[in-house]
Formats: sequence, structure tokens, C-alpha cells
Amino acid sequence: MVEFQPEVLDEEEVRRMLTEVTDDEVSRARALSLTPLKEQILVEGVPGGAVVRDSTGQEYIDCTAQAWTLNSGYCNPDILYAVAEQMKHLTHVRYGYPTIPRIKLINRLGELFPGDLRKVALNNEGGGFAIEAAMKLAMVNKPGATTFLTAWRGYHGASLATLPASHYMPYLTRFPGYGLGHYVKFPYPYCYRCPVGLQRDDCSLACLQLVEGAIKYGANTPVAGLIIEPIQGPGGMIPTPDGYLAGLKELCARYGIYLIYDEAQTTFGRVGAMSASELYGVPPDMMALTKALGGGFPIGALLAKEDMNRFTDVEEHTTFGANPVMMAAALASIEVVLRKDLAGRAKRLGQQVTARLRELQGKYEIIGDIRGPGLFIGVELVEDRETKKPAFERAVAFLEIALKLGVIFDVDMPELLSGLPTRRNVIKIKPVLTITDEQMEKALQVFEVCLQKVSALSQEDKRGILQKVLAQALPS
Repeated sequence: MVEFQPEVLDEEEVRRMLTEVTDDEVSRARALSLTPLKEQILVEGVPGGAVVRDSTGQEYIDCTAQAWTLNSGYCNPDILYAVAEQMKHLTHVRYGYPTIPRIKLINRLGELFPGDLRKVALNNEGGGFAIEAAMKLAMVNKPGATTFLTAWRGYHGASLATLPASHYMPYLTRFPGYGLGHYVKFPYPYCYRCPVGLQRDDCSLACLQLVEGAIKYGANTPVAGLIIEPIQGPGGMIPTPDGYLAGLKELCARYGIYLIYDEAQTTFGRVGAMSASELYGVPPDMMALTKALGGGFPIGALLAKEDMNRFTDVEEHTTFGANPVMMAAALASIEVVLRKDLAGRAKRLGQQVTARLRELQGKYEIIGDIRGPGLFIGVELVEDRETKKPAFERAVAFLEIALKLGVIFDVDMPELLSGLPTRRNVIKIKPVLTITDEQMEKALQVFEVCLQKVSALSQEDKRGILQKVLAQALPS
């Protein structure tokens, strides 16, 4: 067993390495980083909570849970303890070797979700890699089938395989639809902007007919699987209407297609249940997990029905995919969510937040739609409720104002508009599930202040915001 004492480095050197940075180092890193860096340098999270501090000492209530990952809070002490204990014994093995955390995690995941989702593949890459694993497993179990159906506004990762599966990514990136011929798109049931122009109360789920049309007429090769977020995330925080997933499952069964859920964002309490499949009562054939699974540590998983054939040892593996440290984190993360009933907390607090937002909707014309469930909340901002024109510039200003007031929100993108693909107008409220009532109240107070300020923006203000965003979007 290893004790935590440096051998070559000294303790003070390690402390400085991890906690001190010069302005010159920051400037050089910003110049050399191949990916954009935000302005705030985050340095410390309050253990188990929703507050994070930056390098200036400014505190923020984080309503994003850092990409909806920290469901059990920043630096959760139970997760950190499990990680520290595992690091005393073993920190890395290659993919084929079982370890005690890996054995336990496979068994735990295999009993956690509804349906017959018993078989498990783990990775260190996250949701996109889990989706690729699902695609490969579908092709293993349906030889000769190479086409996949994916939804408008869907997001399934940023690899070259998952980019074309994600509706926006070929437009938002400079990668021209690599592998796009293997995907057929179908309309997602976005009831606020119905793809067939109907009303949600009396539509009879007509959008399912469009899915069947895509299955029957859209593919040039046999269809292996249909990939869908049961509650859409980056596409606009859009829940599927009642009965839709059941209809989708029936269609997939009828045509011999594997139903694959991308639940990267909707598991481990976020939606007021352990998963969206549990919430809707419609289990899939396969489910991709990541984000809150590791409580902040990098891990993804594919769950599949027990009767599905397995991979060979060369078909699914990564160098760090069996890392026992991240698996220890996942084991602890699962238990924290269950023992603290964070799903119940998300359900109760989500209902309170949504009710408060509906009160604000009565006061501010800019709020077009409010969507849930749980603490998976989206507020769509529009210029007016009749045309539903996305209030993109106002949403940009909203985030900046909130940040200055000490709250981190984020924004999603339901519409691709001419001239600028990244026009986003859905404010996301997805805090850690351990956020206190007082912190949530403060965040909602800031939310209303932001509504007041952005509602008053002039056309000149909006043009200035657009020019700024265009300048930032230009590649360098």
C-alpha cells in the first residue's frame, strides 16, 4: 500500500505547482491552447456543494454542475475518499485485466436500471465513446446493418464517428459530415415548435409516422439502431411527450432495430429519477452513460440487454478504459446519489423552481417556454410569443449579467438560423443536486434580475452583442 508522500518532488513544490499561477503563464497558455479557454480560472469547489471560487476569490453559485456532471456536488468527500483509498493500492491496468472496482462496478450497473440491461462495457472517454460502443455492438448483433437513425437537434459526441450523428456538429465545426452517409435523420418531438405544425394536446403523436418513414425509405443499407436522447439536452432541453418512447420502442421492435438511449445527461438523479428510462417506464435495448456516473472523474459506460453478443478483445478497448481510480469514483458516486435520495431532491426542488419560473413567465414576455423535469430545466427566451423568434442576443447578455452577479448559467441551441449557426436561446438550470434551498433562491433572484435587464435591451444593444459573438466565433 502506498502512502501519500512525494519522493522526487517536495510538498511545497507540489503545492505551488497546483495552486499558484503567474499572469505570464496564463497569457502563454491562452495563446498556445488549441481549444478556447473561458475567462474565469476556477480553483476551488466547496466540498459537496454548489459553490466554486475563481483565482480572484470570486464565488459563484454554479447552475451547470460543470456540464451536469457534479450531481453530488463539488469535491464530494465520499467520492474523494474512495478515490484516495484506491490510489493507495493500484492506479492503472490495461483494459483486459479485471480489478476489484471494475468487477463491482459492472455488477452494480447491471442491477441499477430498468429492463434487462445487464451487460456492461466501461471506458474513460465518456458519452461519445459509449455511443460508438453501442453502434459497434448493434453491428455485431445485426451483421450487415450499418445505418443508424438519429434525431434532429440530437447531440451524441464530438468524435468523427459521432459528429454526423449529432445534428448541429457538422454545421458548427469545420469537419464536413465524415461518415454522414451512415445516418438518417428524423424530427425530434419538439412540441413548442412542432415539426408537423400540430398542438401537443391533440397531435396523436403524428411525429412517429415520420420516424417510420425514415426507417422505411431513408436508408440505403439495413438499419442497425436508432439513437435518441429520451430528454434532449444540447438541442434545447426538450422532454419527449407521453407515449412517444413507447411508440418508438414498438417501431424498433417491429423493424428489428436496436433502440439506443443516450442518457449522458439524464441519469443519477438529474431528472427526478435514476434515469429517463425509469422516469418514462420505457427501457431501451442499450443505454449510454457518462457525466454524473463518475462524480467528476472521467468515465463512460454502455449497458446492453443480457441476450446480446459480446465484443471480442480487439473490438472495444482503450488504454485507460479499465482505470480502477475512476471506477472507485463511480462506485462511490452511485451510492451517494442513492443514499442521499438525490433523485427525490431533484424532483421536489425541480417542481418548486419550475413553479417559480411560471410565475416569472406571467411577468416577462421574453419567456416563451419552460421545460423540465427535475433539475433538468430549460427556459426558452423569445423576442415575442407569437412569432417565437429566438432571443439569441438577449440570452448572450443574460449569461454575462448572471456571471457578474455570481451565478453560472449556460445556454442551449434549439434553432439553426442563417448567418450564425450558434444562436442559442434556452437558458439551462442544471445545478448540483445538493444545492441548498437558499442558494437556489439566490440563483432565481439573479435569474429575474437578468430577465429585467435583457428585456430592456435596444436594437443597437443587440447588434453590438451579435458583432461581439461573430468576432469571437472566427477561427484563428
